[in-house]
Amino acid sequence: MKSRRILLILSVAVFIFALLGIVLPLSENKNNISIFKYLPNIKLGLDIQGGSSLEYSMAIPEGARAEEIVNNVIAVLRRRLDSAGYTEAVVSEVVVGGERRVRVEIPGISDTRRAEELIGSKGKLYFAEVIETIESSTPPQITRNRKVKVDGEEIDLYSYVRDSRNPNVWYRVKNVFEFGTEPFQITGLDVTDARASLNPQGGGFVVNLSFSNQGKNKFELATANLIGKQIAIILDDEVIIAPVVRDKISEGRAEISGIESVQEAQNIAVLIKSGNLPVDLIKFQENTIGPTLGRDVVTTIVNAGIIGLVIVMVYLIIFYGWMGFVADIALLYNTLLLLGVLSWSGAILTLPGLAGIILTFGTTVDGNVIIYERIKEEMRVGRPPLTAIKFGFDKVFSTILDANITTVLAGIVLYFLTSGSIRGFAVTLIIGVLGSMFTNLVVTRVILEGSSNMIKPEKYLKGIVVGKGGNE
Repeated sequence: MKSRRILLILSVAVFIFALLGIVLPLSENKNNISIFKYLPNIKLGLDIQGGSSLEYSMAIPEGARAEEIVNNVIAVLRRRLDSAGYTEAVVSEVVVGGERRVRVEIPGISDTRRAEELIGSKGKLYFAEVIETIESSTPPQITRNRKVKVDGEEIDLYSYVRDSRNPNVWYRVKNVFEFGTEPFQITGLDVTDARASLNPQGGGFVVNLSFSNQGKNKFELATANLIGKQIAIILDDEVIIAPVVRDKISEGRAEISGIESVQEAQNIAVLIKSGNLPVDLIKFQENTIGPTLGRDVVTTIVNAGIIGLVIVMVYLIIFYGWMGFVADIALLYNTLLLLGVLSWSGAILTLPGLAGIILTFGTTVDGNVIIYERIKEEMRVGRPPLTAIKFGFDKVFSTILDANITTVLAGIVLYFLTSGSIRGFAVTLIIGVLGSMFTNLVVTRVILEGSSNMIKPEKYLKGIVVGKGGNE
């Protein structure tokens, strides 16, 4: 009884969580297609709702391998957009009049400012020693400079870099650390991870950096020789922060603090993690694009899915009676749970994602059919409904778990080895199958055990005489 109460509370809590994700105004997003008009928190993909298209030309140096540069640009932009949550964005190369450009199509958005910040930023991160700080309304000039070769590349030893928050503040920095046996730089290539979070020691937000083993050794050597001096953290030729080194840092971590908004912190983390763009991108044009499938096609697909769902629900009631009605409740519960998680997570729903949702309808029904057939077998040997339910669930638990975990693992492989719409299919598949497993093993059991008196064992006994209490 106690375990049943716990499962009931858990089922209700999950239901409320999913329902809040659907009804709360989590975003300013608006859908205008079919049933999605009533689900504004679910973001729709290009093929369903359309979105925005951004096109950039590339400043490819003469003599450079254009094909390699274009492929690198596409790979970096793909990583940036995926990290920022634009998993359904399409990044492709277009050639117009012999000029090579890159086109980015982002579903369901009209305000492209954040996307432009991610796409247009070169994303070059490096650390440098601060020599002096000056105020000037015009860019200062380095009068005496020299070049230092680092890993085969000649780099200006000194430069002036503007403060990201005050355009009149300039830092004179030393771009190369000349400690140890060889000069070296600490760049974004030495960073393995960057995560945005709240500042635990005050207001605002921070970006926490983790270094590779080589980066850790470089950073330790630099901080050991610069105690009491400033190290500037520079992104795209602007100083984000220039803290004073208090002690040698050996943990292989650094922190970018003083960030005012979570959006800025997330953008910085995305740019650092995704790597540097090999060339500068110049915005060429921006367009609003319509759905690739067309409104009528999408409406037809959604209506067909709803009709199919209703047919399955009617069939379950006819074939299983009260247990079929419970299966229908479980199916609706899992659908609500899936839509709620999509709303909370901000995942983008595309046509392959819709296919994943419909597939999870099948896994939910399959799971209940397996459970019901086992319950029927238990009732055929003379067990009363409540006992048959308990035995049935106990005996199919491992079967349901193994089958669903296998599907989830396949979805995880799809998610990490693909991109774009296939990744969207993987997201809905994983969420739906996990929801299906929870619905089958928890929600269905709670409802059946609480309404076992509604089950008529004689319906399943085919000629066996049932005595009082459900025994033969």
